[in-house]
Amino acid sequence: MKTHTQLPLLRLSAVALALLSAFGAARADDAEIAAMIKPDSSASVGLVVQNGEKGDRAVFGQYNGMRSQGAYGLLDFDYIVRDDVSGTWMTVKGSNLGLATRELSFSREKQGAWKYTAEYGELERNYPRTINTGMLDAGSTTPTVVRLSKVGSGADIDLSTQRKAATLGYERWVTPNLQLELNFKNESKSGARLWGRGYDCAAYVCGTSTTTAINQAAFVKNAILLLPEAIDSLTKQVDARINFHDEKLAVSAGYYGSFYNDLNGSMNPIVPNSFNNGVGNAFPGYPAVGNNIIAGGGTSLQNVLQSPMALPPDNQAHQFYIDGSYAFTPKTRANFKYAYTHASQTDNFLGMGLPNAPAGMSDLGAKVNTSLFQLGLAAHPMDKLSVTANVRYESKADKTPEAYYNVEPVAVVPATTPASSTVNGGTWFNNNTSSTRAAAKLEASYRLPAGVRATVGFDYSSLEREVPAVLVDEKVAGLGALREKNTDSGYRLELRRSLSDTINGALSYSSSKRSGSDWTVLSTLNPNTAGTSATNLQLINLYCGGQPCYGQQVPADSLLGLSATTAFPMSMADVERDKWKMSMDWNPSERFNLQLVLEDGKDKNSEPFNPVAGQKGWTESAVKLYSLDASFALTDNWKLSAFASHGDQTQHVNHSTGYMIDLNNVNDAAGLGLTGKINSDLEVGANLSYLNDVNKYGVAANTSTSGTLPGPLTVVAPSATNLAQAAIGLPDASFRQIGLKLFGKYALNKKAGLRFDLLHSRVRFNEWQWGYNGVPFTYADNTTVHMQPEQNVTTVALSYVYHF
Repeated sequence: MKTHTQLPLLRLSAVALALLSAFGAARADDAEIAAMIKPDSSASVGLVVQNGEKGDRAVFGQYNGMRSQGAYGLLDFDYIVRDDVSGTWMTVKGSNLGLATRELSFSREKQGAWKYTAEYGELERNYPRTINTGMLDAGSTTPTVVRLSKVGSGADIDLSTQRKAATLGYERWVTPNLQLELNFKNESKSGARLWGRGYDCAAYVCGTSTTTAINQAAFVKNAILLLPEAIDSLTKQVDARINFHDEKLAVSAGYYGSFYNDLNGSMNPIVPNSFNNGVGNAFPGYPAVGNNIIAGGGTSLQNVLQSPMALPPDNQAHQFYIDGSYAFTPKTRANFKYAYTHASQTDNFLGMGLPNAPAGMSDLGAKVNTSLFQLGLAAHPMDKLSVTANVRYESKADKTPEAYYNVEPVAVVPATTPASSTVNGGTWFNNNTSSTRAAAKLEASYRLPAGVRATVGFDYSSLEREVPAVLVDEKVAGLGALREKNTDSGYRLELRRSLSDTINGALSYSSSKRSGSDWTVLSTLNPNTAGTSATNLQLINLYCGGQPCYGQQVPADSLLGLSATTAFPMSMADVERDKWKMSMDWNPSERFNLQLVLEDGKDKNSEPFNPVAGQKGWTESAVKLYSLDASFALTDNWKLSAFASHGDQTQHVNHSTGYMIDLNNVNDAAGLGLTGKINSDLEVGANLSYLNDVNKYGVAANTSTSGTLPGPLTVVAPSATNLAQAAIGLPDASFRQIGLKLFGKYALNKKAGLRFDLLHSRVRFNEWQWGYNGVPFTYADNTTVHMQPEQNVTTVALSYVYHF
């Protein structure tokens, strides 16, 4: 936006005005150039104070390092030196040096010749929720769970993580066309964050009780415990590249390496054999069983909960790449990229504290090789026509050895088989993740009469993945089927026009469809299994050709024949996607600008479904967004800005066990800002913002079916339990924040000044997931997690700034 200079007391002739314009602009340019040649250095020191307790600053102080204390020192500096003789620059910068988010940087360079840099930065994340617990050594790898006698009788602890990163960089121009770049980064992360574990003591793990004493006693069968994750890791990154360019070719070749080292291999909690039941009373955990139930003996709820918990293992990745562009003609240019990445994970199991690995396996031995190819072309074959095309192919080969990591216990004969066990004594492999992805885009834009530019684009992508084939070695629990291949194809249309000298507008529409191959059946129906019912044999003959169903590929309709309530994985299901977008930019004068954006999109699950059982799983989702931004220069010295937006996202899920869920997120935001100069020495500003985010959880009871396929199904009304639970429903989860920012900058003289900042934040939220009506979420040891639902904090900062 241009600045108008008004001289109401001075009358100028046309010649004088022209001379003033020419030489005035020259003087302004000279001043700007001088400032760039010899920029000022500066330093500021100050103090920030804030009211309230830690609970008032839980949200406000998550990332700015200002949660725990009421006052902090402020120190920033920016030191810049240019050596006129050698033409070298040196820059030293420091910011937030009095806070836990401090940053330091140093650089020295001779433009067009060489440059070296060093940077250091810290970042602290304070988790906003407070934990009240009796746990000992919380945040370590060996926490001891202590059951509290009553809720709230423990000690409050706040979790946080700290990152410290140091970076070194070097650049060298070997020739005017050849440049070398080297960068190294070392980052450490420490602290603890929310984590935990829970278990429902399944019969095939803990066995079934056969003695009268156990049957008559009261035991807790399941429990959830909070166990903060202990974090202590190092990440090293190396990036080296060579850049070459001439009149037509620009190319870079390089190496990128990432090395992750977790100093904690596992967590080994100590858990007592005392847990709360559903009404908060203490009972011993589900006991271990003997050899008469499970060969070698079963285990107990206590032993499961204090078994080792694996933490992220050490891993590394190495990538070699080459990318660049080539100009065939001034109007035709190609770009390209090839990258090969080798990633591995070979952390020793025993070194991590994880015993009982599969025979012959001391580590996972994970190896994944990824190759990426990309080629693009941009051309202007005609003055009115521009065309771009791009193809991309990625192959990910998982070379991780397969081993029997998954085991189910063996039942003792003739003892009773645990009721919930499905494959006693079963073992199966870990799953590999090999896949290939291909994508292509084509877009053309043409300038039509009346100032209209039309754009049409076509998009295609495919994903092929490995799917299980043999039940003996591989099992995927909880799903009815997987898909080996998915393809997405669609088109985009856009019309963009200058409606007038002051209004520009655009209207676009996009549509795409996802489809794919037949589905791989995960059903265990097998005609060779003893005791297979006549009905199941009929299903096997109809839909699986009389062969074992597992691993066969059949159409979705056939899967519905095997199970009318089959839920297809959301990421693999057929989808129809449509989206509209309209934008407008109105600039009636140099002082005023208005931008409007409207979006409306919808995704729909188009997989077949049984008309009686209904469509199961994810069914559809929709997104709407409306936003308005405006700026207005009231005078040369005062500027006003404002924005408002409304977002609405919905997702409909028909659960396979009796519930229909409508998830709805509504987000409203608005802001108003004003900045200006009261005089040449005093600049002030104010900003008011508003955010309201609401998540609604609509729950309704769904019908079920009776009868067995392939025979007719009949509708069964929702159960009384489902109706009662749906009637209770779930409350909304909401977050509302109002923020006010005021600042003032006063120039004491040409080199020194004062800066004043005031920030006020008001937060109000309701999250039933962690508490409801003042009652916090309670774990099986009476540990609770809570956060103050209303938080008000005011922060005032005063700084002295000096330029030199």
